[in-house]
This record gives sequence, C-alpha cells and structure tokens, in this order.
Amino acid sequence: MKKDGEHWSRQEEATKSDFPMMFLICLVKLLPFPLLVCFVPFVSFFYYLFSPHARREAVRYQRQLISFSGGRHLQRPNAYAQMTSFALSLVEKVSAWSGKASLENVVFHDDDVVELKERLSEGKGAVLICSHLGNMELLRCLASYGNTGVDRKVPVTAIMDMQVSSHFSRSIARLNDRYQMNIIASSDVGVESLDPLLTTLQSGGLVVIAGDRTSASCPGRSIKASFLGRTAPFPYGSFLLSSLLGAPVYFVFALRQKGTAFRPRYDMFVNKPDVSFACSRKERKLRIQELCRKYAGLLESHCLDRPYQWYNFFDFWLFTEGEDSDGQKDLD
Repeated sequence: MKKDGEHWSRQEEATKSDFPMMFLICLVKLLPFPLLVCFVPFVSFFYYLFSPHARREAVRYQRQLISFSGGRHLQRPNAYAQMTSFALSLVEKVSAWSGKASLENVVFHDDDVVELKERLSEGKGAVLICSHLGNMELLRCLASYGNTGVDRKVPVTAIMDMQVSSHFSRSIARLNDRYQMNIIASSDVGVESLDPLLTTLQSGGLVVIAGDRTSASCPGRSIKASFLGRTAPFPYGSFLLSSLLGAPVYFVFALRQKGTAFRPRYDMFVNKPDVSFACSRKERKLRIQELCRKYAGLLESHCLDRPYQWYNFFDFWLFTEGEDSDGQKDLD
C-alpha cells in the first residue's frame, strides 16, 4: 500500500485481483440499476476496509475544504461518505459501459455547451480538460455509443493513466471492447503523440485529458496554483498539450445530482476559458499557467458544491522532490 508522502502514481489498487470488478460486472448484467445500488454499501465497505491510505487522504482533503470554506459546505470529515460516493461511481461506470447510459440522465446548463455542440455538429474538434471529480468518463462513454446529442459520430481520443487502474481497465475492456479504443497512455505522451491527437481533431473529434493529476513519468513538472486555500501542483503537460493542439479548449465536469443515487442524474458543466494561444512562444508559457489557474478555480468551486465526489485519494498538495518551477521544459 502506498505510504504517506509518495506520488499518486505509486498508489496500488485496493485489490490485486480482477475478481471484484468481474463480479460487479456480472451483477450489472443481471440486475436493474436501483437494485445494484443496494450493493454499494458492500463495495464501499470493501474499499474503506482495505484502503486505509484512501481513508486518511479523504479526511485530509475534507479538512482542507472545511478550513477553506469555514464549514459552510461541510461541517466535519466523513471518509466513509466519500468512499460510498466513489463506490457508486464505479457501479455507474460499469453500468454505462454495459450500454445502459442515456443522455436523458444528463442535465446541461446555460454555459458553453451550446457552442461546443455547434462546433461538433460542424465537424470541428475540441480539447476537453476534465477531472477526477464526479464521472469524467461519462461523455466518452456516451460518445462511444453515438449518444451525444450531435447528429454525427464524434470520435474521442482519451489520454489516461492505464497502470494504477489496471484491474478496472482490464475488466471494463472485457465488458466492452470500445473502452480501449483510441486511448493513449499518459506515460506515452510526447511529441510523437501529437499526430494521432491532431487526426482526431481534424476529423471533428474530441481529445480528452485530465487536469488534476501530475504526470506519473515526470511528477516534478507541474504548475503551482491555489486550490482550497493551499498551493497545489497541477500537471504542466496537460495544459501544455492543450495549448499545442490548436483547437478550442473546454473545461468539462459531470457531477452527480444530489439525492439521485437510485436513478442517477448528472449535471454536465461546460466552460470555455478566455485564454488564447495565438501568441509568441514566450507569452504562451504565461498563458498555459493562466489556463491552469482558471481550471483550478473552477475545480475548487465544484468541489465545494459536491465535496464527496472527489476521487483523488492521495495528498493533492504534495510536491515531489526536484519540483520544476511551473514546468519550464516544453515537449519539444
């Protein structure tokens, strides 16, 4: 099990076996969703029991949130509630990848989603920066089934860590071979990765990348930004890559509505930051930092609203040894 003070990428999964996930998949195939929710307490108890580090980190995060907000959004730490929310998200993800996700369960808001849909309808691509708050896979899952509300098939290429979540990834791939379609491992991202990403964008697709975990291969390359009242490291590579692809960038969050466990509905928030990369190379570095800090501010506001949907079970404010100053080295 991962020790305190280590990078998130060194964290092991709660189990070294695929059996728990495969058992969950069997239940998803056999039972309607409201009955599946009845198993969530057992799943959450399993993670609570066998992930002491996750318990500690949930409390660390919640205490920081309480301190920052003065207790307005959360009065006391409750690690079990956060891990129950995480267990429910696992059930939702398995159910979605089994073909049971529906756009009817997604609530859009008066934000930049109209512009994004219009862009996709016109066959133009975009970059989505998501997070491990809520269900970041929901949009990719819906897109794999052609269920996006756009009158065309939207290709999606996701940049994901495939090592720490290996058991989950293997199990979902067995359930649905679309899961591993167009995935680039985050450890493999480099200059050579630009071509397939650009191909996706040129075909009117989406490139999806998380903005809330520093690189597993280069943990020291980060951008420092304020998050819940403390300086935290954010992945320089995610924001650098977004600046290089030449497509509009959108921040996307899919957050479960409160009180909808048995029939989950998700609020989908789409925000386009007012940061342009039509600038000099020197200015681009400053704008990459600005993009990250806008993202951190939005992530913070959503965490305050849905504190238990935070699924980063590690010390988010940890800086690694040899930390770069705002990622001074580019991909090239």
